[in-house]
Amino acid sequence: MDSEEKLRQEAVQSYLQGVSVSSISTKLSKSRQWIYKWVSRYENSSEPQWYREHSRAPLTHSSELPGDIEHAIIEVRKRLARKPYSQKGAISILYELKELGIQAPSVSTINRVLKRNGLVRKPKTTTGKPKEYPTHYYDVQQMDLIGPRYLKGGFKFYVFTVIDKNNHMAGVYPITNKSAKSIVPGIVDFWRLYQMPDYLQMDNELSFRGSNRHPRGLGLLLRIALSHGVTPIFIPPAEPWRNGVVEKFNDNVQNLFLNSRFSSLDEMQVKAKDFSTFHNTQHRYSSQNNRTPEELVREMKHLSKFSQEVDLSHKPIVGDSQLIFIRFIRSDLKLHLLNSTFAVTENLVYTYVEAIVQIDKHLLVVKHKGVVYHYFEFVMPLS
Repeated sequence: MDSEEKLRQEAVQSYLQGVSVSSISTKLSKSRQWIYKWVSRYENSSEPQWYREHSRAPLTHSSELPGDIEHAIIEVRKRLARKPYSQKGAISILYELKELGIQAPSVSTINRVLKRNGLVRKPKTTTGKPKEYPTHYYDVQQMDLIGPRYLKGGFKFYVFTVIDKNNHMAGVYPITNKSAKSIVPGIVDFWRLYQMPDYLQMDNELSFRGSNRHPRGLGLLLRIALSHGVTPIFIPPAEPWRNGVVEKFNDNVQNLFLNSRFSSLDEMQVKAKDFSTFHNTQHRYSSQNNRTPEELVREMKHLSKFSQEVDLSHKPIVGDSQLIFIRFIRSDLKLHLLNSTFAVTENLVYTYVEAIVQIDKHLLVVKHKGVVYHYFEFVMPLS
């Protein structure tokens, strides 16, 4: 029995003993939905080895593809390329073939056909030695801003995007400016339609965190998140790839949505809802067994939806909560945070640290790989 199977058994056993899902998630470093998945598998399976992974190997093998199937693959690929908002990769082609009643080959076979016919772009390659980066946060939603962009006539707009890292449920919100008052209705709408996460991850965009005039002041977006139990995580400056899921989604938004022509922001906002719905119900991800975000959400038994009314003229009061900043320590051994600088031990040179601001305690905790290296006083206003 491998370690993953042992974790599945331990999760179910703890659940049956009455341990909360949040506690199990923290202890095992697994998402809540992972836990619900294996509890459901246990409850609905008569197999004694319910904890084993089901085989994903194809039931049949073929070394030679009939010409009519290859032709069908190419035609479906061309049709998807003309269809608004659609993906056109091997997974989408496979499901389109099934809808047409054609016995579809494997995804790898479809990819070989696309490559043979010059219909596949070469993936980008990266170089350089990777540094250890904190990846132990689960139930994360990533958010970002696209823009500024311009409509015909010079009207400036931005697009706020948010996506769940686990199942790729996403929302797209065109807005007139990038102020927190423009962004908050979008995140609230997404949390009402889908659910709130444990963590909301973002870059260091000023409108996300507050203002330069009061660098330690909590902006409206942070207060809305913190007052509802959502912990903000700020990725390192100038490292957008740390928000890779939303950055990849933004590519789709740009290529499949923003490349269209819109006559007004109102029209764009209406069609943004259509695009979000199409993505969530039609886009399939190989990382989730070729299922759509909506298919995965339907399996979730517990959704923590946002249910309160929001008064944007009042700032919510935050209490026992925290902010997480991930920062890279360079040779000067300085930690830069909200216009403040802290000297750290040489043991942290060339590492990524978690700088955790415990707001109610006015305390900054600096950790690396789970070990606390520093405590600093860090006063932040609560009201």
